[in-house]
Amino acid sequence: MALPPVEGTREFRGVVHAHTGLSHDSTGTVEEILAAARAAKLDFLVTTDHYTSRIFTEGIQGRRDSVLVLRGLETPLGCARGKGIARRCGSVLAIGLREAVDPDKYERREDLITAIRAQNALAIIAHPRGIPDPRYFDLSDGMEIYDIADNLRERLVDVPKHILDFALAHADYHNELFLPIVERSDWHLAQWDRLTRGRRFVGLAGNDAHQNLSVFGLRVDPYDVVFQVLNTHILAPSLTSDNLVEALRAGRCFASFNLLSDASGFQFVAREGEGDTVIGLMGDEVPIQERLVLVARSPVPGVIELLRDGVPIRRQEGRELRHVVDRPGVYRVEVSLRVVDRLRPWIFANPIYVRA
Repeated sequence: MALPPVEGTREFRGVVHAHTGLSHDSTGTVEEILAAARAAKLDFLVTTDHYTSRIFTEGIQGRRDSVLVLRGLETPLGCARGKGIARRCGSVLAIGLREAVDPDKYERREDLITAIRAQNALAIIAHPRGIPDPRYFDLSDGMEIYDIADNLRERLVDVPKHILDFALAHADYHNELFLPIVERSDWHLAQWDRLTRGRRFVGLAGNDAHQNLSVFGLRVDPYDVVFQVLNTHILAPSLTSDNLVEALRAGRCFASFNLLSDASGFQFVAREGEGDTVIGLMGDEVPIQERLVLVARSPVPGVIELLRDGVPIRRQEGRELRHVVDRPGVYRVEVSLRVVDRLRPWIFANPIYVRA
């Protein structure tokens, strides 16, 4: 059951981090990616092709029927460790660029991040386990707290049984075959919690859709499936390119594994006392005060967990959790659902920052 939106905002659902045929490792056409976005009933799609000058001349941008497309790019920041298939390399997503940026012109990667942000665009760290220099986090606006492609590739490489299951059940149960990758990325979340203690640092989930992975000649990652497994929800007064970028920048967003259930209508707000006056949304800074209450509401019953500075402090089963705040901290919410045999993560909300 979808909950009514907070006054002055509307909720929009979409996908962040997708590649088209402009990327060297994708053959997806414009027609295919737009058809998949419409089939998944997305409101917005953020493309982040690997750099080519063609992004800024041929990349999809603007309203395409019911879907708003925002053009961006992904460019490497270096590799941290490993060789071969175990190699871990990080990158930065540039979201909301107004002019072309050529990464090859910047010998120092920190200068590239600065150039992205100089356009008032977002610099989001992708594949964070591969980042070779922690300064890149400090220079950026946020990071991926989950990436489908990373988890899917590791699952197919490390778990041969999953490959066999995929081959046998591909036609009838394609969506369900993604269930094993619906997991918490513990390292990513711990890093995110550390970084949010000093400033607003946005957490996004990346679909990293390429439509390029096959097993036994069968497509593993078609756009239409990947777009339905994981979604980003934003809160904004209306859906425009500028509002989309600003909602992401402000952290007025949450990620959900919609494979489990539609998370539309989830809320995490700060209220004054037991009344209905909302004084803060996800991403907002709120001063510590008497009668400050944090409220998380789920559209379906689940296990709602409240964390302060990365440490779980409250757990409630059902549709609602309320917490009277007694100290400053960075408060965020995770919601889990019981699926098949155990609890699985469903929603990850950006924090509300309660300041002294």
